[in-house]
Amino acid sequence: MLKKTPPRVPRPDPAERILAAAIELFAAEGYASVAVPEIAAQAGVGLGTLYQRFSSKEALGNAVFRHCKRAWAEATLDVWPDDEPPEAQFRTYWRRICDFAECHRDMALYNERNPIGHAFDAESLALREELDRRSRAALRGWAEAAAIADLPFEVMAAMIHGPFQRILELRIEPGDRVALMRATGEAVWKSLAVSRPQ
Repeated sequence: MLKKTPPRVPRPDPAERILAAAIELFAAEGYASVAVPEIAAQAGVGLGTLYQRFSSKEALGNAVFRHCKRAWAEATLDVWPDDEPPEAQFRTYWRRICDFAECHRDMALYNERNPIGHAFDAESLALREELDRRSRAALRGWAEAAAIADLPFEVMAAMIHGPFQRILELRIEPGDRVALMRATGEAVWKSLAVSRPQ
């Protein structure tokens, strides 16, 4: 009896492989530290194939930026609990960024890098401004509800994402990271919260 040949699993499209390789390398080393030939080698493609898909390193950097930021927005901001009180909104957001990091650690690490390392093209700039506007609206709503201290947006964002990034960067077991993230979320909310006026 003839053995059946298992069906061939198609390899991802070269552009997808290049994007995945660039995300992994940019997350680990930063955009400026990664050479294009490294990305091509990691993706298993030739330099010609890479440059057919992405005209330059900066074009690839912008594609990575948009891919990672859109994935983050879809996971965290796209279905926002507008009707919930600020603390519930914060807990929802914190849970979502932690879940995103657990499933897509390279993208989460990349997203926390600041500065990104390259100039933004028009599409990336528009996306950055849109996500910044949405994030500011959420934090402004919390402050207006007197649920958190009236601090500048940049300070509040740093108080949330600074600890998140530090825990994300630790090389520890995923289960330990989950526990640390949970405890960190509690500490972050307490550091932001202030008493409501009576």
